[in-house]
Amino acid sequence: MEERTKAKTLRELLVELRRGWTLHKPILIEVEPGSRVTPDATIDRTMTLRKPLDWAEQYGREYAQHSFLILGPNTLAAGMEQPVTIGRSRRCDVRVENDSVSKVHGSVMFDRAAAEYYIVDENSRNGTCINGEALTPGVPAAVWSGAYVSFGDAVFVFIDPPTLRKLSKLAI
Repeated sequence: MEERTKAKTLRELLVELRRGWTLHKPILIEVEPGSRVTPDATIDRTMTLRKPLDWAEQYGREYAQHSFLILGPNTLAAGMEQPVTIGRSRRCDVRVENDSVSKVHGSVMFDRAAAEYYIVDENSRNGTCINGEALTPGVPAAVWSGAYVSFGDAVFVFIDPPTLRKLSKLAI
């Protein structure tokens, strides 16, 4: 069973991982409060497939002092997992304190068979985007490590567990 981390920043989390703490869940690294990624400021998905450590190392340095949110579900479990809800409500699994985020804004799920994470916009008032592309409410959209994800004006970088482990081994 995973223990809770004491880390407040990405750098502290990476140090804990380097020391042997295990995390089987993805994270969202907070980019900047109130920032929004537009379609003309996107990252090409193939970038993460061709050179995963190049952008990861850059993100590790750029966002080292930024806070992060740990997302479920646990990738070690089987099948399509229960969605993890994201929003302002206390009932959400992951709370985002931002006025542009709906009470239940979106959800994240992992499909073990496809080995992919998906994000769903839960009919939010200000929308959910991946790399600046708006999601259709209720329709799961694949998300990959290094993608910018925005819930309203709250912008994050999505990092999956394998990439997080690789990143922890890099000097930042």
